[in-house]
Amino acid sequence: MDAAVAEYIRRTVQKIPRSEIKVMLQKWGFLPEQQLQTINFDQLKRNIVRDVFLLCEKIPGNIKEAAVLDMIYNHAYPNKRTWEVYHLIATGKESEYFDIIDFKKKIKRKLRSSLGNVTINFREYEDNAVWIRIAWGAPYRKPNQYKPSYVVYHSYTPYVFISSSVHSSNFPLLCQALLAATGSHDMRAMQLQGHCLNSLKDTVFKRDKNIQTYSEPLQEYSVEPESDLRLVQENRKTQQKIQRMNQQFFGDGPLPKLEYAQYKLETMFKSNPKQDVLHQKEPFRCLVKFSSPDLLESVKSLAATSMVDAPLSPLLTSIPCRPRNLFRIKEK
Repeated sequence: MDAAVAEYIRRTVQKIPRSEIKVMLQKWGFLPEQQLQTINFDQLKRNIVRDVFLLCEKIPGNIKEAAVLDMIYNHAYPNKRTWEVYHLIATGKESEYFDIIDFKKKIKRKLRSSLGNVTINFREYEDNAVWIRIAWGAPYRKPNQYKPSYVVYHSYTPYVFISSSVHSSNFPLLCQALLAATGSHDMRAMQLQGHCLNSLKDTVFKRDKNIQTYSEPLQEYSVEPESDLRLVQENRKTQQKIQRMNQQFFGDGPLPKLEYAQYKLETMFKSNPKQDVLHQKEPFRCLVKFSSPDLLESVKSLAATSMVDAPLSPLLTSIPCRPRNLFRIKEK
């Protein structure tokens, strides 16, 4: 095996938690089970990595086989990457049959004819998800295996998830390849991104129309005897009302974990006609961004903590249930 390929495998194994190295190597299937049995997986991780490296050096292989191990790792730990959601606009009537072989051929043909040096790997999973790993190169430069792009496409859906390490000049090529392979005519960013791939999927696929969230009971504080009981009762009613509103908008189960949301607004100023503040009736445009380690739970807690009045604005409460309408971008 080429030294560069063996080194890439070594670095990939180094990222895997020690307790999961054996399982992932078995899924990879590159090293025979008989050779895996010669490795002591209870020893220090650096020694396990060294033993795997020495075994791989003795077996013929290329970078495409090594890239499969990287795909297995990224599928197991998708939260290590940042994902963006894109909406594919179909050309017309959608096909009832998804041809995975044709899909792969069109991706490969488009990227290789335009770029030349590129490594492309595919891996299919049970939930109709096709994972694509793309390592980008140049006409006189080998593909950089340490900065690949990952694409996750679920057949029979108009959504694609991209975790990108793509130079700005290569990203249009990726979009063109996806459009050709899916039979779409346009691809638009939904301005949804985050580390939690499953939460992004739950949001755009609307797997649960009434997205549920876990609600902790509001804390009841002890009241001094001399306190006004009417005021306490009124506060309790207000808290209960806020809790009911939160449950109405967000449900009572776990929310998708989103970290970032963005959309564009276009509105008109309202003013007294006598004041004539606006000389031209031009719309006011602005870009609104939200970011948080757990965006939807943060939005939900705004009213519960009395930071804003309830009910919350529809712009906030529609984030988990109407992403396609909320994050639309005006076409030029």
